[in-house]
Amino acid sequence: MIQNKTNFGRKLSTMVAAVMLASVAAMSLVCCSEKTHKYRIGISQCSDDSWRQKQNSEFRFMSYINDSVEVDIKSAKDNNVQQAAQIDSLVDEGIDLLVVCPNQLDGVTKAIERAYDKGIPVIFFDRTTNSNKYTAFIGCDNYRIGFDLGTYIANQLNGSGRVVEIRGLDNSSPAKGRHEGFVDALKNYPDVKIVASEGADWEQTGAEKAMEKILAKTTDFDYVYAHNDRMAYAAYLTMRRHNLSGKVKFVGVDGLLGKGGGVEMVNEGILDASYLNPTGGQEVVDLAMKILTGKDFNRSNSLSTTIITKNNAELTLMTDLNAEQQRNMLERLHNQVNKYQRYNSGQELFISLLGVLLVLLIAAVVMMRKSSMAKGKLAQQLTKRNEELNKLNTEVIALTQSRLRFFTNVSHELRTPLTLIVDPVEQLFKDEKLSKHGRNLLVIVRRNANALRRLVDDIMDFRKIQDGNVKLHLCNFSLAEKVRQWVSDFYPTVEKKNVNLEINTDKYTDSDFVGDEEKINRIVFNLVSNAVKFTPAGGTVMVTLCDMPDRKVLISVSDTGKGIPEEDREKVFERFFQTEGTEGGTGIGLAIVKAYAELHGGQVMVSSHEGQGSNFIVVIPREHSGEQVEDMAVESCCYTVDDEDSGAGNNYTATPTDEDAGVKHSLVQKVIGDDNKPTLLIADDNKEIRDYMKALLSDDYVIIEAADGNEALKMARTFHPDLVISDVMMQGIDGLELCAELKRNSATSQTPVIIVSAKALDEQKIEGYENGADSYITKPFSSKLLRTRIENLLSSRRKLKDSIMGMQDVAEDPVGMSSSDQEFVERLRLIIQHNMGYSEFGVEAIGREMGLSRVQLYRKVKAVMGISVVDLLRKSRLQRAKSQLEHTDKGIAEIAYEVGFSSPSYFTKCFKDEYGMQPSDIRSGR
Repeated sequence: MIQNKTNFGRKLSTMVAAVMLASVAAMSLVCCSEKTHKYRIGISQCSDDSWRQKQNSEFRFMSYINDSVEVDIKSAKDNNVQQAAQIDSLVDEGIDLLVVCPNQLDGVTKAIERAYDKGIPVIFFDRTTNSNKYTAFIGCDNYRIGFDLGTYIANQLNGSGRVVEIRGLDNSSPAKGRHEGFVDALKNYPDVKIVASEGADWEQTGAEKAMEKILAKTTDFDYVYAHNDRMAYAAYLTMRRHNLSGKVKFVGVDGLLGKGGGVEMVNEGILDASYLNPTGGQEVVDLAMKILTGKDFNRSNSLSTTIITKNNAELTLMTDLNAEQQRNMLERLHNQVNKYQRYNSGQELFISLLGVLLVLLIAAVVMMRKSSMAKGKLAQQLTKRNEELNKLNTEVIALTQSRLRFFTNVSHELRTPLTLIVDPVEQLFKDEKLSKHGRNLLVIVRRNANALRRLVDDIMDFRKIQDGNVKLHLCNFSLAEKVRQWVSDFYPTVEKKNVNLEINTDKYTDSDFVGDEEKINRIVFNLVSNAVKFTPAGGTVMVTLCDMPDRKVLISVSDTGKGIPEEDREKVFERFFQTEGTEGGTGIGLAIVKAYAELHGGQVMVSSHEGQGSNFIVVIPREHSGEQVEDMAVESCCYTVDDEDSGAGNNYTATPTDEDAGVKHSLVQKVIGDDNKPTLLIADDNKEIRDYMKALLSDDYVIIEAADGNEALKMARTFHPDLVISDVMMQGIDGLELCAELKRNSATSQTPVIIVSAKALDEQKIEGYENGADSYITKPFSSKLLRTRIENLLSSRRKLKDSIMGMQDVAEDPVGMSSSDQEFVERLRLIIQHNMGYSEFGVEAIGREMGLSRVQLYRKVKAVMGISVVDLLRKSRLQRAKSQLEHTDKGIAEIAYEVGFSSPSYFTKCFKDEYGMQPSDIRSGR
């Protein structure tokens, strides 16, 4: 019985293994047959004539040889409504790019613009519309076609003769261009006359009707110029029916190759000439792929062409015959490939079904064994859980060590690039030819490189402390002299922060002190830098050195900062600990202080009161036993604070003296003065970032700055900057609150806001945009990206101002304008439009109509439009006057009074200031 169970188990295991292997094989085959992603190109043809049928075959041919392209071709059959609906359908189906040949100049413009506004690239081929919303154009120059054929006919007539013209569909760009080019060409031949010109619809039937109309007017002409070969052939048939074809020659356009095409008709003598208008299917797809793959492309692309005559028609036909044979061969190959793909798809379906059956079989087998294996599995799980619990402590320790090793290794790797940054920077500082701007940037580089070097050293030393490998390098030195030297290095920093830094050594006896000078330096450096960091402007940091009993020394660093909460005081010396609200830092600085003090046989302690400040005390012995090293060998390791202005001449760095009223007055004058440069407000609590942005942007913009959110909000309401750049994490209100407050206030709601933050998660970016940010850039940021975003946002605002200043109806949701602002601008527009003819109508009258005071009106108009009310009213009057000068015969004085100027002479002066010309110049140029 037991033997039978064993055999059953073995067979079952073998069966399961076989089934799983088959499933894996099936899934592998299915996965291998997955298709690659294709770009979907929607093609909207205005008609379905032979020229476009040939072009459509070229589009399909290009999709055969390019497996990343799929084309969807629609034909509107010369119907504007149908073509607009087809374009909308292609857009809704999710095409990647739209290729369109519009039926008429304005028939499908709205549908095309809708696609363009949705971010879909649009290519015009052969024809265009009146809209500028397209990505690229490709096709022949229709004006050049008309001009060249006009010149050709005139030369064939030796400069004297009579010509009739059959035009294509009126209001289509090819017909317009071919007609204008033909007329302009014949202006050079005054004896060649266009005796008749009739419009058709590009088709043979319409052209026959047009030719009948011409014959009803005259039969005395030498050439028929038709806008395509079909219409030229229709004219030929009509003339033949009237027995008039023998004395007239016919010229068409398109030069279509193949049976019944224009080139064949030229070769057979039906047409005298045809202008080759290449279908260009390959060139259109090539241009589309450049756009879709982000490659460089030209917005306007002309196709090569020529005039086909009897001299070159036969050679052209032979060349096309060879190309057609090659295309047919590729078509057959493509059909064969499709056949194999359909066969392969059947195999895939079979394999998929087999995989499903195998999975069901596995599930059945598993259910059969589940009940018998439950107890065994439970026992195994309990055993495994016990083993995991036994190993947990070891794994946690190993993980901690591996993390420390990782940071240590990274720190080692950073030393070499840091050396290659710091030393070359120091060499560059010696270059007397270095520009002031370059020196400012180098100061920022050196300061931050030194900060990074200190961070690396902290990590390395912390690792040594963890491993117990730290040793004292003892030397005999004057502790009081060194402490004064180390503390004095902080003076440039505290002066800029407006913090008082004092040192007291009155109660210290300056006798010999034996210790590790580098580590004592690190203790002092970490304590003083922490105190300066957390002490606000106007506060005080006191460093005290005094004797203690038992030949010990006390080093005390106290500050008047915000203090440490009681529950955190015992944790501040723990590794990686930081109090709530602390920004930056690593949390190991005070842990290193404690470790170095204890290594010297001393101790460290802290006392603090919230809102009053903290006092850190280190007590260490004066003497330590052990071998001493030379003083000079240690001194090079000591830490100093970088002088932010040393050798830099950095005029961007504010000093405490900048807070006086004179400098503030200068700043205000600079912002509200006549400087034409846009004003940017930079809000960031990191002075390094503010200085760097100023160095990048001050050549092109007026810069004002704020160190926290509350100050930034106040300055934005006072100076009305053109754009605000803000960090997120700041004292007072943060960057998100600042952004939201600016957008809520009607006076600042239209000011663009760029958030520049180290918070890079998607949900953090979404939160920024939800609070009204116009752009969100993550740190570290690209200066080119920042400049581009600034220029784009300011450009959008300038376009809005120009649109409103022109007094057109306000478009729906222009550049993100709120509905309340739209209503405000539209109401203001109507009030000015209806009342500008009254010369006494001014700012006060507008304010009364709007229900606002003069100050409120000025602030609102300035915030929304970037222009004063007075300038807006004057420019509106001048624009209406200019329009009347251009389109009416009214006198200049009459127009001046009609638009609200008190005198014609003042109107003339304002007009010349605005447009650079006299009002009479407009009339003379009409």
